[in-house]
Amino acid sequence: MDAMPPAVLPILFTVFVWWFGTGVVFLLNQLPKETFGWSMLGASAVLGLGFLGMLLTVRDTGTGGPYHGFLCAVLIWAWAEMGFLTGRVMGLSARPLPKGVVGWPRLRAAVAAILYHEVALLTLGAGVVVVCWGAPNQTGLWTFALLYVARLSTKLNLFFGVRNLAEAMTPAHLSYLQSFFRQRRMNAFFPFSLAAFVALTWWLIERAGAGDGFDVAAYSMLATLAALAVLEHLFLVLPLRSEALWTWSRKAPISSPAEAP
Repeated sequence: MDAMPPAVLPILFTVFVWWFGTGVVFLLNQLPKETFGWSMLGASAVLGLGFLGMLLTVRDTGTGGPYHGFLCAVLIWAWAEMGFLTGRVMGLSARPLPKGVVGWPRLRAAVAAILYHEVALLTLGAGVVVVCWGAPNQTGLWTFALLYVARLSTKLNLFFGVRNLAEAMTPAHLSYLQSFFRQRRMNAFFPFSLAAFVALTWWLIERAGAGDGFDVAAYSMLATLAALAVLEHLFLVLPLRSEALWTWSRKAPISSPAEAP
């Protein structure tokens, strides 16, 4: 029997961590608000473990190094996700955008609504840079950077306007965010953002194919993560519902706010 191609395991690992981790975060945010403090406490413990694990494995250039770096970056990212979805780390205001507000006032209001979260992401990213600076295992750094860029692109596309606004996956206490989104078939920024992630995926695949051992695992994980970013962007404009991937995590009703103007 032929041996399993070296890229298969890191690809499966990346997909599972992305799928299962996202589902767990969604599940926790459907619990009563009284549990959010405990959820954030748990996320903070996970955050500490993520940084500790990254610090201990950032010089690991063995075949397990990329797995450690990738997983630690995801654990660090999970804190920001929990802070966002619980509403504990958001922005200056939790009010919907008044009707008729457009242009720069709309942009300023949108930034203000998520300002603390953006600052938190940049702070966590700076911490990852410090830990990984000059170290041979940069998988954690590039994983966090890719997650950040993909999330920023998604936010911009939602702001500019896309077909699917992820209403079914928006917790009720964050329904006001829907007022900052615009529903339209597509926006001018979307094709460029999608093309950029497709190109990045292709480049990472080529790097994975040209390497061996550590590089195969690291670049295969990053290529898979970039491909998942492509998939998430496609979900924004295609007549498909991404929440179908996480039906197992939907244990309680999730709000379906009215379409934003």
